[in-house]
Amino acid sequence: MNAIKEMAMTAPINEEKLKAQFEKMKQKAEDVIDDPDKVKKVAENAWEKAKELKEPLAQVWDQLKLMVQMVKAWISGDYKEAPVTSIIAIVAGLMYLLSPIDLIPDFIPVLGYLDDIFVIGVVFTQVAKDIKLFEQWLAAKQSVTDVEEPHAEQRTEAPEVTELTDAETKDAEAQDGLTQ
Repeated sequence: MNAIKEMAMTAPINEEKLKAQFEKMKQKAEDVIDDPDKVKKVAENAWEKAKELKEPLAQVWDQLKLMVQMVKAWISGDYKEAPVTSIIAIVAGLMYLLSPIDLIPDFIPVLGYLDDIFVIGVVFTQVAKDIKLFEQWLAAKQSVTDVEEPHAEQRTEAPEVTELTDAETKDAEAQDGLTQ
């Protein structure tokens, strides 16, 4: 297995063919960008596939996760700061990841995901500034949520109210001097 990994790290990637395929994906992404349901489906399907491929995609895992989160937040309307061109680039990268027709077929162990890793890396580089802003937005949103929703141990609960029996009530009244 180590020999395969070494081969994967040194295997040449035909960048021109890869760029041409990615440009085709960008065209497809531009075609679906105005349909939130289709974009959401691409993001969700890409994330499901990515979770199955976490180990082969380890080099780009964090970037991929952020890009999927950003697309989902953009679709939902929670985050509209990202330029449409960045969302298109990310969706194109996710579509490439989903595509069964890759420059290097995915069924080839380890090597099959090199082109996917390369594309995700290129997309991340293209949208790095926007991803950084998105990360800052996420952090700010989380800090506001933390203030609005304190942790359970910080919450104060009302004491439990129990009913007293007649005898306990008479005893309490007698101690307070309320009975005659």
